Amino acid sequence: MLFNSIPFLILFAVIFVGHRSVPPRHRGAVLLIGSLVFYSMWIPVYLALFVGVLAANYLLLRLMVRSQRPTRWLIASVVFSLGTLGFFKYAAFLVASSIPILESVGLSTPAIPAILLPLGISFFTFQIIALAVDTHRGQVEPVESFWEYALFISFFPQLIAGPIVRGWQLLPQLREGGQISRERNRQGIWLIALGLAKKVLVADLLLAPFVDRIFVLPGANTAPEHLIALYSFAFQIYFDFSGYTDMARGLAKLLGLDLPLNFREPYLSRNPAEFWQRWHITLSQWLRDYLYIPLGGNRAGSVRTHRNLLLTMLLGGLWHGAAWNFVIWGGLHGIFLILHRWLPGSRRDEAGEGLRWSDIPRILLFFHVVCFIWIFFRTDNLAEAIAFISRLATGSYHQIWPWFQVIVVLLSALFHVLERMGRLHFDEILDGLDSRWGAILEGVMLGLLAALIALFGASGGEFIYFQF
Repeated sequence: MLFNSIPFLILFAVIFVGHRSVPPRHRGAVLLIGSLVFYSMWIPVYLALFVGVLAANYLLLRLMVRSQRPTRWLIASVVFSLGTLGFFKYAAFLVASSIPILESVGLSTPAIPAILLPLGISFFTFQIIALAVDTHRGQVEPVESFWEYALFISFFPQLIAGPIVRGWQLLPQLREGGQISRERNRQGIWLIALGLAKKVLVADLLLAPFVDRIFVLPGANTAPEHLIALYSFAFQIYFDFSGYTDMARGLAKLLGLDLPLNFREPYLSRNPAEFWQRWHITLSQWLRDYLYIPLGGNRAGSVRTHRNLLLTMLLGGLWHGAAWNFVIWGGLHGIFLILHRWLPGSRRDEAGEGLRWSDIPRILLFFHVVCFIWIFFRTDNLAEAIAFISRLATGSYHQIWPWFQVIVVLLSALFHVLERMGRLHFDEILDGLDSRWGAILEGVMLGLLAALIALFGASGGEFIYFQF
């Protein structure tokens, strides 16, 4: 169910009224029921699968807490979670990948299973694993109630596409029933409005049609169209995904809860390390804490550090989708992270918010690196990626340029820069609208956004990250 749909608006209105109508100790029950209804409105039968996964993992979590040898139950939980994810997401990929090998030795090839991917399985699987590991490490208090556990995993604003929330971030808030205030209500409304604008007006209306037309048959259009489609997709996936996150955070704020920030203007990054501190932040932190560091991190010399980086990014790419293109996408990011570590001064943390004019060349250079790597993310297979790159490399740039789309890309870049200023001064901007005329201006701006979203919302599609 899309956030920008009438059915979701009705469902959220019911949840919101129910949440505000009961005492804080009963708000969790309202949210849990609403979250399960939200999930069931996709494919009802998969709700039983989802609840079964929750029940099995909760049982393993309780066994781990009570056992004298908790590690074995942690391993069982991780294996069960990854096994479930692997069956639904990677079974068909593994079978398809084995067919050429089997055919080369004269063996019969199996049929590729047609398995429908449960909605949000990649996200809630990682959240389940994080809670189990953090409980084992003593970083979060053990969850005593199945209903509390189920709500933590299934909380509907972030269930489908994150952010991937840790137990210490959300569980205490759920136990308190959330903190409702005028400030949170106002911030939530603005986050929802801005997220909808990103998704509906920018990603879906201005960027997606051109991207889809060029990428549907890579190599068939002109080189300028391919180049602008590449930039368009870079901004499309950002505004689509960050728009979802803004809406998720805004919905949570209206329910008195805070979800973590997941994006910090990633295309203003100066290097690969900074990019992964700004793009899909909660996934980057998950990969760091539960994969990269357990592999040894950077504690065992440069060779093993580079191995750990590459392996982490390869698996991060595979997490996004069961296809070799995603593996290549993750591997290329891993290679650039390794190359970055060789540069002088690369160990400094450059993820600060301040920008200097001297940073512009590095920002532009790395932005083009990211855009190139996006080719493997957007195309369906390696042949399409090669066809796209070939047209970029060998096509003529003396042909007519798609000037309207060029303007759209430039405006998207400008909006991305303005986002940094708006995010850093968000509370100050809202405080500045507290006067009488400020309130009128705020109402006009929200009303205009609502009118534009209502006018163009019917053209919107699913969020890109719903497929993961």
